[in-house]
Amino acid sequence: MSEMRVTDKNVRRNAATNALRTVTPDKAFCFYREVGQPLGVASGSLDEFAAVVESVDSSSIKFHVERGDFESWFRMLGDRSLADQVAALRGKDISPGELKGMLSSMVRTRVDRLHKFASSK
Repeated sequence: MSEMRVTDKNVRRNAATNALRTVTPDKAFCFYREVGQPLGVASGSLDEFAAVVESVDSSSIKFHVERGDFESWFRMLGDRSLADQVAALRGKDISPGELKGMLSSMVRTRVDRLHKFASSK
């Protein structure tokens, strides 16, 4: 295998590991119903986010998508790809329930892919 290929694989593995890390509580994503109304639900990692997002009220998902909150958090984790996918949902005429399903699917698919990258040799 060429050195370039090994380097690319290492970069991808490191980026995936970084995006999958658990952040400190002050950097965790906190879900809100609307401004000033926290749900008391937070996620400190993409794995946790993928599990929690399915139980969060659909109106909260719509609120955060429209504000760009999820994409900002995904970028902070270092995952521009997921951030860009979610940003593409903003401003679309999609019901909160559909939006929640789409977001959940996007995140689960991305998390699975990141785990594959992170564990690649």
